[in-house]
This record gives sequence, C-alpha cells and structure tokens, in this order.
Amino acid sequence: MPAYDGVVRPPRLTDRSGTVRRFLAVGIVNTAIDLVLFEMLHVRIGIVAANLCSTSAGMTFSYLANGRYTFGVRRRTARQAALFVACTGTTMWVVQPLVIEWMDRATGVPLAAAKLAAVAVSVVVNYRLARWVVWPPGEAVTSELPPGGPDAARVAGRR
Repeated sequence: MPAYDGVVRPPRLTDRSGTVRRFLAVGIVNTAIDLVLFEMLHVRIGIVAANLCSTSAGMTFSYLANGRYTFGVRRRTARQAALFVACTGTTMWVVQPLVIEWMDRATGVPLAAAKLAAVAVSVVVNYRLARWVVWPPGEAVTSELPPGGPDAARVAGRR
C-alpha cells in the first residue's frame, strides 16, 4: 500500500467494463430507435434526411440515458448537452452518412448492412468522446454533490 502523501485524490474508476456494458445497453436501445425510424423514412424522404431524423431521435435518448445510467451524472448541464450534440452530431451526421454512402456505392451491400456498419463505427467513436469529453471522470465525482455544489456538501458534512 502506498504511503499517504497528504493529497486527496478521487477514487479510481475500477469498473470500466461496467461502464462499457451500460453504454452498450443504452446503445442497443438507441440503435433500435435509429434503425426503425431510418427504415420507415428513407424511401419517403431520402437517405440523408432519414438518417438525420433517426439519429436525432436516438441521440436524444442516448444523451438522457447515458448521462444518468452510464456515467452516473445526476444533473445534466447545458455545457454537457452542447458537447454531446457537437461530438455525437459529428459522428452521426458526418461520419455515418459518409460510411453509408461509400458502402452503398462501393460495395453494393444492402442499405441496412451499410447502416449497421456506420453504427458500429459510431459506437467506438462515441464512447470515447462521451467518456473523455462530455462526461469526463472528474465530472462524475462532482456531479454526486447536492444541488448547492461543493459548499452545500461541506455544510451537510460531506467532503
């Protein structure tokens, strides 16, 4: 056991696999929302517009569920929402359409398979961005404080 050096550090994130499992569980529901809406809409409004609608619906669910369930944030902020939209939006509205279009034109695979490949690419990129940009480990510790912030925690006897 290392000697105490007088510096208080937050607990280490020891359950990374649990976080990943929760992220994947949310992602399964998110993907179902995305795929069902995409399939319902792409013939009527086109691939790009259908992808915009389906990923937007899935993204809204993902923001709410991942913030609370996956990363344990009790109170979501406008900053987190903006970061989430920027990170996830780039993946969903830039990377996914590029992957779908490339696979549709270059490989001739069924459109649903191209969409699933685009989702797979997005999962990896989105987890990294959510964990390290939107909800970094230090914020999860801070978010466990009562609504009054650190001062309220001290008054309540918590540190």
